[in-house]
Amino acid sequence: MDVNKKYIEFAKNILENGYDEEERKNDVRPVWEDGNKAYTKYLPQQVVTYEKGVVPIISLRKIFWKSAIKEILWIYKDRSNDVNLLARKYKVKYWDSWKNKEGNLGKAYGYQINKEFVSPETKKITNQIDRLIEQLRDNPLNRRLIMSLYDVDDLSDMTLIPCAFLTMWTVTGDYLNMTLIQRSGDFLAAAAPGGINAFQYYALMRMVSQVTGFKPGQFVHFIQNAHIYKRHIPIVEDIMGNTYDETKIPKLIINPAVKEFKDFTIDDFKLVDYQPNDKKYNIDIAL
Repeated sequence: MDVNKKYIEFAKNILENGYDEEERKNDVRPVWEDGNKAYTKYLPQQVVTYEKGVVPIISLRKIFWKSAIKEILWIYKDRSNDVNLLARKYKVKYWDSWKNKEGNLGKAYGYQINKEFVSPETKKITNQIDRLIEQLRDNPLNRRLIMSLYDVDDLSDMTLIPCAFLTMWTVTGDYLNMTLIQRSGDFLAAAAPGGINAFQYYALMRMVSQVTGFKPGQFVHFIQNAHIYKRHIPIVEDIMGNTYDETKIPKLIINPAVKEFKDFTIDDFKLVDYQPNDKKYNIDIAL
């Protein structure tokens, strides 16, 4: 199914069948900048599957795909939680609302990827991304290939507990397949089919596939709580009615000369035949 059609189908399902948080008469944690509670309509345990070769990015509205990849480079290549570094190096500033007085996210995101531990396979000191790549090269049938940003010992020291927090990896023949697990997903801002989260983790799968010698396989995105903020509903409904050129199928091109994960830069990525609807939206982010 066309990614844009997946977006519309997913949105309709939440809007028509979703549970309304306000009906429970309980407070919610997120608030808007004006202090009002940020209630949603939500559905649990939603799964979106993208077949081999499908680039998960919508054309119903513009997705800032370079910023999405830059965030992945910051977390998994730089292994950083430094919001100031993200702004300085990549010119991405949408994490500023969550940074602490030291300018980082505490023990979240890149901190977890950078954390050293003893590899259960080699008994050597490693980190999560290096272990994943080493095992895919040397032991591709390993059934324990997981990277996680969620560590219960560190949750209280995170300024924001990661939403998209775990990836699982499996090789089938010449293909590398990945599942992304997301505890909570803001449909409009990031988590919809073809949104920022799907696209950026597809890019991560492509990067890891390239440096380990595999073809990119199936990408599955699981969201435990998929929601549309009630303030966002008019925008989502407007996007669902947008037109786009169905003949333009986006393709992500990655510089084939890059053989080591640490060598990727944003200049190694091109998105061709991406012609999204150019209507602009002001999207509030719940804090």
